Amino acid sequence: MGRLQAFEGGDCDRKYLLPDQIVWGMSPRTRSIRTFSVIFLLILVLTAIPGGAIAVSASESTDESVRFADAQRIEQQGDFVKRTLVLNNTDEASLQIASAEGDFSATVSATDGSGDGAVTVVFDTRNANDPDAAFRAADANDTVSVLTRPSATAPATLPTGRYNVIASAGQTRIADRLWIEPPSVRGSAACSVPATQQPTNIDCADRSREGGSAPVVAVGDDAVVQYRVSGLESSLQRPAPGTQSVFARNASTGAHTTHVVQWSPQTDVRTSQTLQVNYRGGTSPSLHSSRLIDHIGIDTDADGEIDRSLRTAVNRYQVTSSGGLTVAFDEPVSVADNETLLFEYHVVNPRTEGTSEVSVTFGGETARSSIEYAPNALGNVGPGVDLRVESSEMNLISPQAVFDVVYDAETDTLNVVADSTRLETGTYNVTVAIDTDIHADGERVVLTEAFTVAEPSVDTLSATMAGTKLNVSAQTNLAPQTKMDIDLTMSQEGTTYFSRCLTTVGQDGIVACDFAPPRTGAANVSISYNDTVVAGPKEIEIESNATSRE
Repeated sequence: MGRLQAFEGGDCDRKYLLPDQIVWGMSPRTRSIRTFSVIFLLILVLTAIPGGAIAVSASESTDESVRFADAQRIEQQGDFVKRTLVLNNTDEASLQIASAEGDFSATVSATDGSGDGAVTVVFDTRNANDPDAAFRAADANDTVSVLTRPSATAPATLPTGRYNVIASAGQTRIADRLWIEPPSVRGSAACSVPATQQPTNIDCADRSREGGSAPVVAVGDDAVVQYRVSGLESSLQRPAPGTQSVFARNASTGAHTTHVVQWSPQTDVRTSQTLQVNYRGGTSPSLHSSRLIDHIGIDTDADGEIDRSLRTAVNRYQVTSSGGLTVAFDEPVSVADNETLLFEYHVVNPRTEGTSEVSVTFGGETARSSIEYAPNALGNVGPGVDLRVESSEMNLISPQAVFDVVYDAETDTLNVVADSTRLETGTYNVTVAIDTDIHADGERVVLTEAFTVAEPSVDTLSATMAGTKLNVSAQTNLAPQTKMDIDLTMSQEGTTYFSRCLTTVGQDGIVACDFAPPRTGAANVSISYNDTVVAGPKEIEIESNATSRE
């Protein structure tokens, strides 16, 4: 509620008066104007509070104040809580998140460094017991600093339940609520979409694999495998381990696994007779000196598969006790800037948790990355989240060279998107495995979907006359919403009639258009995709009120 102040004579003691008390020493007209002004001010103050928020106390509009830009929120464990503070006459406010039971509380100070009058505070529910890591500002120009911390016994993941969210600035203190729910698993689906469609706009309908066949993806479209799983935002917001210059197939401590080098020059062609991999830091793997190399070669077309093997070109390799590995070739090897040197080798991960810094050097150019080891760290997409692609057509050493992983926290959906032009025709099984530590129910989540890549096809072109309308249709494996052209051509007595219909593929794979032919007689119909005829031309006979010619 707005705080109104008045002073008697020279006394500086404040009195806080209700609207009907501000009447002394005024004429009736003045009292009427003043009362109307106060009521109008109160209306402004009340309407400035968003639904679901409670104003604990407030000051005059000229004083420092804060409000929430949005209403109360519901989030899942593992996702981010985002609250935007709108500041008035100040560039700083505090934000507290406290459980209703009183067993968790953390407070931060948020400072507007961009000058836009607002700060969005991001809170990672997966790192709740470490506020320095959990809190940050969404805008890099703004800052967030920790004022109070949760107790030392607070769990790493914020427990489910109701929380109070309190913002303060000056004399203003406003409260809202937050509900934390357990993460959910709502199934998976696979589909194809036009390559021009953005992943955030993809919506594959859930479907059962039982009794059904894998969806067909025409070469040129994008294959999408969609996993409807919430609570992954914290795990997937960092650069995916599988996109680094060196990553572990399995980063669990003590695991017998393989590590993968995927190295490309920054510019120009690099030539060298040696490849060097060096692990630094306190936690380094043990290298199998007797059975080291699994795969080595060059990926020439950015599909994550070796196109030019270098196995027979390896002269020797040397392993050092300090975590160094050198592979020597019979003669210098060249790697262009549009190529990738792939090297998969056997290791035993360290038995202790920690991070190992690792560098790859070839032709005088060095790339650096890191591997984080943990008891349940399996995952090339993020901690506890693993992507696997199996196909009899390709041996994908680096699946994320082709399969992009995009997580949408608003829809709780993990999209795995592949450019089909970089895949061989055939069937692909795509699996996402989520570790027990990531999902709060304590059960490991494994979801698998399949799709088949095939050459584009347009079949069963038909033309049917109904009354004065000619319907031309065909069946295609191109993705729904793909743009196509259907043409109708008629020539008679030296004149040519041409009509083009711009249409899109339906959800059922049917592409169709209706025409109104100007006359009866012979005609040709055809279907084009990307300015190329893919069906027809097919000759038909247009008869009055007759059906023609499938």
